[in-house]
Amino acid sequence: RKLIIGSMVDAKDVNAGGNVFVMKSRALTGLFTRIRDRETKPREYVHYSKRLMRILAEEAFTYLPTSQTTVMTPTHVPYTGHLSIIDTNPDKVCAVSIVRAGDSLLESLRECAPAVRVGKMWIQRDESSKEKNAIHSCTKLPKGIDDMDVILCDPMLATGGSSIEALRTLVEEYGVKQERIVFANVISCPEGLNAVGKAFPRVKIVTAWVDKGLNEEKFILPGLGDYGDRFFNTV
Repeated sequence: RKLIIGSMVDAKDVNAGGNVFVMKSRALTGLFTRIRDRETKPREYVHYSKRLMRILAEEAFTYLPTSQTTVMTPTHVPYTGHLSIIDTNPDKVCAVSIVRAGDSLLESLRECAPAVRVGKMWIQRDESSKEKNAIHSCTKLPKGIDDMDVILCDPMLATGGSSIEALRTLVEEYGVKQERIVFANVISCPEGLNAVGKAFPRVKIVTAWVDKGLNEEKFILPGLGDYGDRFFNTV
């Protein structure tokens, strides 16, 4: 088990059974200040969100399998490094978005890795229910996904309901191994991390920020509102 928590919440508040990795970048504070601000206009929100999500996408790639590679530099000196499977064999990686908000993160991921395969899950939380239960209406995934590494994309991890349903579908219905799934999200909270970690302890969770928690309506605080509504300008 590996738990890395930045300066957002204390590590004792998170008891996720899985692998949780919180990004550490000086660029994040300014970008989050922009997208959290309720006065930020839709065009600016998209601009700063995409800057942030490209950093997150590159971070998520580092948790995929890598291979050692030696290249020759212009100075005629060899350099030995590592390349991610996303660069060497993108057909073996599938980015799965939880529609609709997940499509925003998927866009940034594909800007970094245009050849990655894509899957979609239509999962929404029922805002009329007290626990905000997940409603799963449709799934479209590429053939052979059981033999691929998967990046699950959803910007917000609140209760974990939608994420757990997506992971259950991947693991139980499509045969994807937990160890081959990276779940990338922009903002999470201890409640969601704990729930997902307990349900799928071997899934790697890569998050840009861990907020304090949920309010009575199950919204993340301080949060930033509805990510999908603000990104796609449907507020």
